[in-house]
Amino acid sequence: MGSVRDSATPRPSPAQASTVATFYAVVFLVGFFWHGAAQETNDVWRVDPEQGLVALLWTPLIGVGFGLAVVKGFRALEARMSWLPALHREFRDLLGEPTIRELLVLAFASSIGEEVLFRGAMLDAWGPWISSLVFAALHVGPKRELWPWTLSSLLLGLCLAALTLWTGNLGAAVAAHFVINLLNLYYITRRPPLVVPRPRESASPPPGGAL
Repeated sequence: MGSVRDSATPRPSPAQASTVATFYAVVFLVGFFWHGAAQETNDVWRVDPEQGLVALLWTPLIGVGFGLAVVKGFRALEARMSWLPALHREFRDLLGEPTIRELLVLAFASSIGEEVLFRGAMLDAWGPWISSLVFAALHVGPKRELWPWTLSSLLLGLCLAALTLWTGNLGAAVAAHFVINLLNLYYITRRPPLVVPRPRESASPPPGGAL
């Protein structure tokens, strides 16, 4: 039996984009000054300080491709994993229906702020595993059924760390993070969550094993 969509109308958003953007601005500043104090340089964007402009311009395209693949993968799994519609409902109730401008602000602020902190300063200081574990710890859902979201955040953090180390700058990670957040936020706030029916218990066979 196919999944259906919950037709509940989202409540008006209690979370203002400007408030969230301010929070991520603080996150950005923490990462920026942490990196500056540790490395004695304000260049938080480049892992390789000798990397040229050409690399800085083309490497974000890798992140765009990666981000699109991640979003497509989650869409394919949505009807098979109950925690994804549950997460959809949580964010939909929290965000309501922001404008496109607000979605762009939210996606941009979160991608820049988190990447500068986690893949800029923290990756350099603590390595990919610890920085990704902290990243995952900040993506713990309010309900036990959402624990796979935390695990997926850990895996995503490791992938973003690998992208950063491979490309030598934050461009790919920021671009991937922006694409994932923007497309997911748009999807969550514009479409009701799926209602995934629980699988029926298989009936006991009749006596004698007849079908």
